[in-house]
Amino acid sequence: MIGQFQVVGGEALFDEPDFNVVGFPASTHRQIWMRCDTGQFVDKRVRQALGLSIDRQALVDTLFRGEAVIGNDHVIAPLYPYFDPSVPQRERDIEQAKQLLADAGFPDGLTATLHFGDLQEIPELAQLIQAQAAEAGFTLELAGESLDTFYGAQWCPAEPADPPCSGAAELGIVDYGHRATPDVFLSAALSTGGVWNSSQYSSEAFDAAFGEYQASVGVEAQTAACKKLQEIMLEDTPIVLPYFYNYISGWWKTFDGIRVSALGQIFLDKATQVA
Repeated sequence: MIGQFQVVGGEALFDEPDFNVVGFPASTHRQIWMRCDTGQFVDKRVRQALGLSIDRQALVDTLFRGEAVIGNDHVIAPLYPYFDPSVPQRERDIEQAKQLLADAGFPDGLTATLHFGDLQEIPELAQLIQAQAAEAGFTLELAGESLDTFYGAQWCPAEPADPPCSGAAELGIVDYGHRATPDVFLSAALSTGGVWNSSQYSSEAFDAAFGEYQASVGVEAQTAACKKLQEIMLEDTPIVLPYFYNYISGWWKTFDGIRVSALGQIFLDKATQVA
């Protein structure tokens, strides 16, 4: 149940009998951005092909040992009460991906550089994407670097005239922390002119659906608006979003009353030491 802690398995401290390990669903995720306004990913069929080349369950199993849920290339996480599960899940389909690439003018495949920062599982994610996408005809050259330079060199603009954080590279992976609602993801990362819009995605239909979501009152109306957003993003695929991963934390059993949030906050106001 969302918001309730559960004990999860693992190694080292995960197996320590005197240590509490807690985990719960979060909206934390990675976005694989593709520039929609310039470069090789302008045609949405190329972006769809990359999405279709990804084995999402394999990523979850390999990187998180199941402590994550697969994504569907949109930012409405399943934990949100207005997530609509009726929107079809994108499944891996190599033959369809190859056909889309050919239809978009890349019958012999496409070569691109995948940029990413050295953060947690992201380098391993990049390697897995490279291997999986190769089957569909994508030759991805990996370019990882320290976070000290990544955000300025690859995520933010190469030209002063570009919007902030417009994705200087045409293809890359950027991290997003948990939010209790998807508003920041929808506005900053995906709305026209958004300050974190790495893909430089611009869609009147998306902007209108986001406005509808913001004006909605009640879960039923919010769900209807989010369904539109889910469908639009799945069709346009400005980003590939392979998973949302759980938040994991813990503390020694000599303490009680500790609370944590998926944003990494630790609340000690009610903490006590067990005698």
